[in-house]
Amino acid sequence: MERLATLTVTALSPHVGAEIGDVDLTKPLSPAQVGAIKEALASHGVVFFREQPIDLEMHRRFALHFGELHVHVGGEGTASKPDEKYPEARRQHFDANSKRVSGEVWHTDQSCAAIPPMASILHQRIVPPTGGDTLFASMYAAYDALSERMKAYLAGLTATHDGAKLFDKGTRTVYPVSSHPVVAVHPWTGRKLLYVNRGQTTHIDGLAPDESAAILEYLFDHIECPEWQMRFHWRENSIAFWDNRCTQHRAIWDYWPHVRSGYRVQIKGTQPPVPA
Repeated sequence: MERLATLTVTALSPHVGAEIGDVDLTKPLSPAQVGAIKEALASHGVVFFREQPIDLEMHRRFALHFGELHVHVGGEGTASKPDEKYPEARRQHFDANSKRVSGEVWHTDQSCAAIPPMASILHQRIVPPTGGDTLFASMYAAYDALSERMKAYLAGLTATHDGAKLFDKGTRTVYPVSSHPVVAVHPWTGRKLLYVNRGQTTHIDGLAPDESAAILEYLFDHIECPEWQMRFHWRENSIAFWDNRCTQHRAIWDYWPHVRSGYRVQIKGTQPPVPA
C-alpha cells in the first residue's frame, strides 16, 4: 500500500489494477485528491473504489474532474441505454429479460471512433449474489512480452476498427470506422502498448487478408493471456475507473437471471491513439 495525498492506493496485481481508499466520492474532491487519483490511474491502468453510494449527479461531477464527458458512438446498437436527462451517461441494467450484456468480448471502449474515449467510470448499484466480475488486462505488459522481432514487425502498422463488428447490426445506427496504430504510445506515461482488440479491430491495413487474420488472431490470443490480467469482483456501490488507452476489459455474464445494474460515464479523448 502507498499513500498519495490523503488517499491509500493498494495494487491488486503485478501489472494492472489498484484499489483506492480513504476517499468519499459523495463529496467534492480537492485538487490534491484529483491529482493523486490521476497518478494512480497512470500507474495502474484501472483503479477501484468501494462503498461509494453516489448518485448520477455525483458520478458526473467526479468524471468532470478529469475532462469533458463523451457521448457513446454506439447509438441504438448497444446493450446499455442512454440516460434520459444525461445522454453521456449509459444505464447498464441487465436482468432475466436481457438478451445480452455490454462487453462480453475483450475490447477497449469504442476504438472505432476517430478519437476514442480517454477513460470510463462504471458504478454498480445492484450486483448479483455471485458472479458478474469484470476482467482487465494491461496492454503495456502485453506489448512488453512480445519478442523483439514481433515488435519490429508491428512497428508502423495501422489497423482498422469498425463498430459494426461489436455493436448490434439490426439498427439504423451507422457506426464509425477508424484506423489506428497497432503499437501506440501513452501520452501520459510515454510507454508503448498494443492497440488492437477482438471486439472492434477487423484487419491490419496494407496486409494480405490471410496474413492480417493470422497476425491479429495471434495478437488477440496474446492480449488475452492471464499473466497480465486481473479479475475484479463487484460489490454494491463499487466503482471501476479505467484508462481506455492502455487497458482492455471483458464483462462476464455468468449471473443470469440475477440483476446487475449501474451507470457508466466516459471521459472524452483529446487526441487519437498516438503512434509509437
